[in-house]
Amino acid sequence: MASFNLKNFDAAMKHMYPYKKVENLCYKNNPLLAMIPKETKFPGRNATFAVEYGMTTGRSATFQTAQNNRGGTKLSDFVVTRVKDYAVVSVDNETLLAADGSEGSLLDVAKSKTDSALAALSRTMGRDIYRSGGGSIGEIHASPSLADTTIELKAGHAINFEVGYRIKASATDGGSLRPGVLEVTGVDRDADTITVNVAGTTGIPALAADDHFHIEGDAADGGTNLKMSGLDAWIPSAITTDPFFGVNRAQDATRLGGQRQAWATSTQATIINAAVKTAREGGRPDAFFCNPSDWAELALDLEGKALLAGSDSSRRRYGAKDSAATFGFASLQLASPAGMISIYADHNCPINVGYLLQLDTWALKTLGQAPRILDFDGLKGVRESNADGVEYRWGYYGNLICKAPGFNCRVALAA
Repeated sequence: MASFNLKNFDAAMKHMYPYKKVENLCYKNNPLLAMIPKETKFPGRNATFAVEYGMTTGRSATFQTAQNNRGGTKLSDFVVTRVKDYAVVSVDNETLLAADGSEGSLLDVAKSKTDSALAALSRTMGRDIYRSGGGSIGEIHASPSLADTTIELKAGHAINFEVGYRIKASATDGGSLRPGVLEVTGVDRDADTITVNVAGTTGIPALAADDHFHIEGDAADGGTNLKMSGLDAWIPSAITTDPFFGVNRAQDATRLGGQRQAWATSTQATIINAAVKTAREGGRPDAFFCNPSDWAELALDLEGKALLAGSDSSRRRYGAKDSAATFGFASLQLASPAGMISIYADHNCPINVGYLLQLDTWALKTLGQAPRILDFDGLKGVRESNADGVEYRWGYYGNLICKAPGFNCRVALAA
């Protein structure tokens, strides 16, 4: 029987979690996260890139007029900073020593806890890529009563909660936190409710309808965002003059802040209208992402109508035409002025909103692979200073960037 030490346990972890397997574990149930282009170089303090929102004014059928009116191209520089996210797993020494020392037994010891940590991190990354960066994971539907330990959330929000979460609250996503913290003791995803350890208005005084919940440690709390600036940040529901990565997007709301499409007569019509808008701007969107409930409504609407590109009639309505071919996400196909659009169901996308994207304008830009085991000292595991165990740290450093917001559209999927 081999003796246990960190070296052979590290070897076991390396064998069990090579990067490709980590990628598969984290991306396989997160369509947008899997398909978004990846850039693994993010040197320096930030990533600065320019978006052109206005052509030169020096053009005319009259030379002198063109010369007199000449001016520079209108550019705005987005200065995107990195955010961080972590998942930490601890394996106690007694359990490790009880293993027989072989690589197989050590892998068995590590697997359940490490897989759980990776699942938590991938779930968070998959959700964050759709969100604003303020840290919200759900909103309260109705104000809880003074003694109520069950809190009703808005439709579809309960899927973002787990038993054991410690949660804080704020009136707005990213706004100042209310005092107090709650622990989630139960989740009913069908009823969209959570149960907490103490009455909501006792644990967090003044909880009210439309308040946002945040996992402890994630909230911006009225300051800088700690989470990824996802689609809701790059293509918000409304554009303001507030700077976004240093840019006043009100200068040109569509080219700097994306398109917005209101609900039309049906989901199909709404998506087509969104495609018209993006095509008008010169975009060629190729993918649409929405919640499974919205996808199902569209599937019923398109039944017997939609065909995949190509002549094979057996490939009607459904296919697996995604850029991450190893995952094979099923898609509906819809013709648009910009070409065929693949429509994907993603459980991370909020209900009643969808995103029509030109994927090659986006990138998840990170320092190295994301997620990765944080082993900069050469050892994947570190001995815990205040506990009898070994700690393994997973995480990433990076953010989402969009190099042409105007080629993408936020789509309302309800009136």
